[in-house]
Amino acid sequence: MQKLPLIAAFFLSLSLAFGQIGSNSITVTAGQSFASGQPDQAVFNVQLNSGLDSSLDDVIAALQGSGITAANFQGLNSFLNYTGAAEPTQSLNWSFQLTTPLAKVKDTITTLSSLQAKIAAQNNGLALSFSIQGTQSSGQPAACSLTGLLGSAQTQAQNLAGGAGASVGNILAMSSPTPSACTLTVKFALVRD
Repeated sequence: MQKLPLIAAFFLSLSLAFGQIGSNSITVTAGQSFASGQPDQAVFNVQLNSGLDSSLDDVIAALQGSGITAANFQGLNSFLNYTGAAEPTQSLNWSFQLTTPLAKVKDTITTLSSLQAKIAAQNNGLALSFSIQGTQSSGQPAACSLTGLLGSAQTQAQNLAGGAGASVGNILAMSSPTPSACTLTVKFALVRD
């Protein structure tokens, strides 16, 4: 019940703001992405270390049978490997993301473990490691956060206004949130610095 007066004050201030629309304004549309429902997928982080002469095609070929393709590629880093040798060696770390249904986690771990052992046995300078990064839902969005949309709209507007040497003022107008697309259009006053 304590939140009701705050919500009423918020909407009252919005209704007052609608009458103050001027020419010095900026309008943005914010969208929100999120997962909803119960998690039904596991997200694996798969890393393959290789020499500097390896290409993405070489790495994908080494990962054959794991279900990983170039579409799963997340990034590439280089690093120095200090293994007690006089000079460190430079290597590449290829990062991939693989999602699998929760019911298939055990199968995926078995597949990746087998591939890890196979790569290690080949002794060709490649090394595979993997971990479960988390879970996610493959379902459709269930709810849209007005607070999140409003915050995102204000950040977008401030970034645009900052480029013009101005800042964002009060809300002048706001559309009703669109739950199906999770979007909100907000018109802010533009304040010249």
